[in-house]
Amino acid sequence: MNNNETKIPLYVIGIITAVIAIIVTWILISVLGSIVGVIVGLIVASVVYMVLNHFNKTEEASEIIEEPVSLSDASIESLLNINIALRKEIIPEEIRSLYESIIDQLIDVLPKVNSEVSGGELAWVINRMATEYLPEKSIKPYLSMDDVQRNAEDTIASVKESIAGMQSELSEVQDILSSHKTDEFNNKAKFLKARFKM
Repeated sequence: MNNNETKIPLYVIGIITAVIAIIVTWILISVLGSIVGVIVGLIVASVVYMVLNHFNKTEEASEIIEEPVSLSDASIESLLNINIALRKEIIPEEIRSLYESIIDQLIDVLPKVNSEVSGGELAWVINRMATEYLPEKSIKPYLSMDDVQRNAEDTIASVKESIAGMQSELSEVQDILSSHKTDEFNNKAKFLKARFKM
């Protein structure tokens, strides 16, 4: 439906409202008196104006078509948000660099996996890694630690091990996608789900 064909211009609404107000007021003045006639005429005109204006707004709303948010966009937005959170905190530079490298790797893989295996289990797992595992189960818990915990050797070793594991798996996913080994998509998805408890 073309909005230009159905929408009533505001000046037409104004004219219609004014004409109705004059007619109703003129009729009611002779029946109810001048003050009551004018008041009722104005009330009727206001109701007519609101109804016609509401009709216009309803037509405009029906024309609005929202673009669906793609999985890649939502996942990348999640990664960008967590990257901003990382930059706001004072953490060891080595850990910051490692987290940023895995974020970059995910940003590179997401569009490929979402276009090549859209709707598949592997795409689901990689998107969950970007929206749930990395931000919620790795970065946020690390950022919630105090400075002593963040800098503890065992914490740093654990973060390094976790990131190295994700990098290795994402490299394999990139290899599977570039060589179009479609038979390996589901196997890799199952393995990643088990490894990262998704």
